[in-house]
Amino acid sequence: MNEKAMGDMGPTNWTTLTRMPVKAYHYELDTCFREGLGECREAFGDERDAILHRSALMLVKPDGMATGKLGLILDFLARHEFTVIGAEMFHFNRHTGRELWRHQHTLATLDRLAVNDVVLQAGPTLLLLLRSHGGHAVPATVHLSSLKGKADMSEQAADSLRSILNRPNRMCSMIHCADEPADLVRELNLLMDPAPRRRLLGRLAAGAPSPADEELLDRVLNSGEFGGVTLDRAGAVRRIATMARERGEERPELADAALRICAWLEAAERGDVLPWREFAGVLGSLELKLDVWDLAIVGSSHLLEDEPGAIKVIGNPAPGSWLT
Repeated sequence: MNEKAMGDMGPTNWTTLTRMPVKAYHYELDTCFREGLGECREAFGDERDAILHRSALMLVKPDGMATGKLGLILDFLARHEFTVIGAEMFHFNRHTGRELWRHQHTLATLDRLAVNDVVLQAGPTLLLLLRSHGGHAVPATVHLSSLKGKADMSEQAADSLRSILNRPNRMCSMIHCADEPADLVRELNLLMDPAPRRRLLGRLAAGAPSPADEELLDRVLNSGEFGGVTLDRAGAVRRIATMARERGEERPELADAALRICAWLEAAERGDVLPWREFAGVLGSLELKLDVWDLAIVGSSHLLEDEPGAIKVIGNPAPGSWLT
């Protein structure tokens, strides 16, 4: 990949940021990447490439927060010579969820997008900035991505982080990691407002956490606010079906809608795909007070995830591409 001028930001050495020409092509015009790279230049100066090389970004998604996975994650990171140097809590909305994976969700079904909204907006997400202390030739982002495990559960190594976290399905993945330095630049800018972004860039420059970062980690680990949720698909199906039947008995005008919900759930338990958007619309008409995690685990477990024949605009870096 050649360096290309980027206006007042000067030339971009793409070889330090990504080994994927398709990513360089799209990110060159991506507003979050462009602004983020400019902020990195301002914050790090001549040390930009070196700091990005040994830094990584991880999200503990709402399902990972609700099920109390941070302790396992921190233990895993410590074993692999990563330390947390910055932490910030935030909430996804519909737009940030779509924008983060805009180049990957080009193959996603509309039902998958709708369920992803449920999962991502069910609670807070914890953003972790990490520093690698291992002597790895590849960037810390690339090394961490190799450790987290495959998205396809059938290809997931037993010692990968995703396996250790015991995720229930592909969509409730508990974590997300930036794949390359270019992704760290883009995602930090996309997900953080200016004030926390400046603070986190300062943590990257310093290479060590502040008392505020340590207090936030302690709160998530020990306050009792997070954890306690069990993503039990079979139990969730039973609870939703029971509530639907009871509502149909209480309100005869809703009996047909309740029967449809129960029929869909029975078919899903037999292995049929759940037509999520239609299902959610009918379920909403029953006006039930459902647990959001029951909805999330049912939707994410019985879904047609990808459009047949569709492709990702940007996939994963090729294995070994950073070693050449």
